[in-house]
This record gives sequence, C-alpha cells and structure tokens, in this order.
Amino acid sequence: MSETSLDAAESAAWLTVRSEQGRHSIWPAGLSVPTGWSESGHRGDKTSCLEWISQNWVDARPAGVGRVQS
Repeated sequence: MSETSLDAAESAAWLTVRSEQGRHSIWPAGLSVPTGWSESGHRGDKTSCLEWISQNWVDARPAGVGRVQS
C-alpha cells in the first residue's frame, strides 16, 4: 500500500517559521525559507509544529497592531 501525497505531507519534516511582522507558520524543512521569514525554533512532523505554534505564539496580531505601548 502506498502513501497518498496528503499522508506524506503530514509525516514529512516541517519547521516553524516567523515573519518580520511576528506571524508564525510552518514550512517544509527541505525548502529554503522565504525572504522575510526565519526559522523560529521547532522542527518535526506537521502536527508537532502546529502544536508548537499554538503554545508559543500567544498574540496572533502582527507586531505593532492593536498593542498598547507603555
């Protein structure tokens, strides 16, 4: 039995990335990270990367939007 492309994507290596505006996402580990994004500290399967983001990215607003400066 062969894996479907969706199954393969779920189990492939992913990494968490962070944009210059502070947004987080996942990116396939075998591809170059796009300009304006950088690795943010976790590598694993898709599920573990999404879990890492949900635990570490507590404010989904872009940097500087709707935040009170003190």
